[in-house]
Amino acid sequence: VCLAREIKDGDRVLQGLYSPLPMMACLLAKNFHAPNMVYFNTSDVIDPEPTEVPFSSAGPALQERAVAYIPLWQTFDLAQRGELDLIFLGAAQVDKYGNTNLSVIGPYEKPKVRLPGGAASAHLCAIMDTVIWVPRHNARILVEKVDFITGQGYLTGGKAREEAGIPKGGPRKVVTNLCIMDFEPETKAMRLVSLHPGVTLEEVKENTGFDLIIPDKMETTEPPSKEELEFMRQIDPKGVRELEFH
Repeated sequence: VCLAREIKDGDRVLQGLYSPLPMMACLLAKNFHAPNMVYFNTSDVIDPEPTEVPFSSAGPALQERAVAYIPLWQTFDLAQRGELDLIFLGAAQVDKYGNTNLSVIGPYEKPKVRLPGGAASAHLCAIMDTVIWVPRHNARILVEKVDFITGQGYLTGGKAREEAGIPKGGPRKVVTNLCIMDFEPETKAMRLVSLHPGVTLEEVKENTGFDLIIPDKMETTEPPSKEELEFMRQIDPKGVRELEFH
């Protein structure tokens, strides 16, 4: 639900592979507060209306009642031309400036773990707004500095992104199972926005690998409405959305 709220009515949104939570977010937004959003799914369709969400976020069930078919390369072409607004991005590591790592843990030349890679994230993060989701908020994922930058955030902070020749896009928010964070406008360092109900500030601090900017007044994240919960139960009776939390 928190991811869905980051979608504005009229946004053109791309949901990537292996993304159950963004998949649910797009369907929620389309059916509640953003009916005019355009949802690009990596199963090569636009605005699908599945009766039930599949286990794969690129499965054929997501072609159900879609308004159009579009090959993925054409979707990337739209992004290059500035005709997409937002992409959801997950990562093995996220640092204080919103840089993401989907490539390696440890030195690139001799990594401890070689990850699947970022697909098109290096390209898309340079030209689109991103919302990063972290279903398991801990200090192994939220780190001071990523081991490798797969997707560009604000690099070293401040004006570093613009100075590197990346004038467009950048992370809007980071949404985790504990809280919502954004980026302080001047330093571009990650800043706490709200705590989810029942979560303490100490819990967030203990599970974050760097010092967050803490606001003077702490907000509590608005919980899902009864209608939003009912919608999710109807289209996701198998609990696909919960898989990323385990």
